[in-house]
Amino acid sequence: MKKLFTILSVVALTTTISFAQAQFGIKAGLNSSAIGSSESEVNEMMSSRIGLQFGGIATIPFTDAMQLRTGAIYNQKGATIDFVGGDITLALDYLEVPVDFAVMLGDGGFALSAGPYFAFLMNSEMRFDGESEDIDGAKDMDIGLNFGASFTIQESMIIDARYGMGLTNLSDDSTLADDYVELNGVLSVSFAYMFGGGY
Repeated sequence: MKKLFTILSVVALTTTISFAQAQFGIKAGLNSSAIGSSESEVNEMMSSRIGLQFGGIATIPFTDAMQLRTGAIYNQKGATIDFVGGDITLALDYLEVPVDFAVMLGDGGFALSAGPYFAFLMNSEMRFDGESEDIDGAKDMDIGLNFGASFTIQESMIIDARYGMGLTNLSDDSTLADDYVELNGVLSVSFAYMFGGGY
């Protein structure tokens, strides 16, 4: 019983210290997003959509070499469909919560990160020739994985490049074939400024 109490006390103390050393900040960047389809003919018509991302983030250290990076990011995703008469933009905007585990590479500020993300659909539109209409059948949530590399400057600025790979079918349309799949894919570059704390 004493051993269990000691272990729980150490875990609680470690967690408290980690959160006490957490940094909070703001983040903004650019996305180049696309939608991958299970149909090759659809993929040939798809090209990337350029969008923005912005929001609040937090870094929580576990050790000097590892930290958790999370937050709430407004992320503009989607794709462009190439037509002879003009391009159609599929705008899928999410509130995304990443859960990334970053591993620091030495003392130079470089880090590699990976982890899941949970994205909640905020807006889904099809835009063409200055007009827009809602997309029917878009799934309310997207779950995927992030893989990235970053460089931290003076513990307060983070330059980050990452690829977000969707794992859930974007379409919730019952009229489509059961084996038809559409997945998000996003390459992004961002800059974050952190306030307070330190690691």
